[in-house]
Amino acid sequence: MSRWTTPLLLGLAACAGAPVDAPPLDDVELCERPPALPDTLQPIEELAYVAHAGGSPDGLAQSLQYTNSRQGWEASYANGFRVFELDFITLGDGTVVAAHDYDEDKYGFEDGTFPELTRADLEGARWNGRYPLLFAEDVIELLVDYPTTWLIIDSKWDDLEVATALVELAPDDSVRDRLVPHVVSDEHAAGLAALYPFPERMLAVYQWGGGDAAQLDRMATHGIDNIMMWWDSRWSEATQAAMEAAGHHVWVHTPAEPATITGFVDRGIGVYSNGWIECP
Repeated sequence: MSRWTTPLLLGLAACAGAPVDAPPLDDVELCERPPALPDTLQPIEELAYVAHAGGSPDGLAQSLQYTNSRQGWEASYANGFRVFELDFITLGDGTVVAAHDYDEDKYGFEDGTFPELTRADLEGARWNGRYPLLFAEDVIELLVDYPTTWLIIDSKWDDLEVATALVELAPDDSVRDRLVPHVVSDEHAAGLAALYPFPERMLAVYQWGGGDAAQLDRMATHGIDNIMMWWDSRWSEATQAAMEAAGHHVWVHTPAEPATITGFVDRGIGVYSNGWIECP
């Protein structure tokens, strides 16, 4: 592992055509050598790591969490992430932004007020004054700039509205096909099916509770073969065995310790990570 200086990371972003206007970090922890990854889109089940909330702008240090920022995406991409998860909420005027609910204070507003705010209120807003807020069209631009990546959509409310906005903004099906909605209810699953034939969807256990039997039934009913759950309070050997027997792929969120992360990955279980990834 090495600490690449921010100018190098910003140079990578510039090569990708990304706007870079955030104040620089003191350093960004990146792997000593870039990962040797295919230059084509890989099946999501073959990609072991998900950059949770886009990953940390300081890379492997993973100390800046839930930024949902382009800078976090770029640092994670440089370290080898090809699956990204972003949190989404809708504002009072229907505008979709990449932000976690009850994180309004990060952007200079009172917590719990996102449903009352508008796009005009949040134009130019930055996470802790550093990282520009991403609107839905900015997220689509990331997918266009990085064609070998997947995006998991973690809607905090207005689940179908968020997916609808992203589908409508996508320039073509090559982008839409890389959108992976978290599925949180029967109604949501039905709405998504009517909206677009997403090649991949992810059952989000933390939003759609129930035991293993209920999850297996839902996955069979809706044709979902990916499922994500808390690594420490929901995952178990019995759950893993049941999902594997049904041919499903399990993802866990969000362990922080490298040993825990690699333990899951070594078993073929996908991991939502805040920025740490095993370097080549």
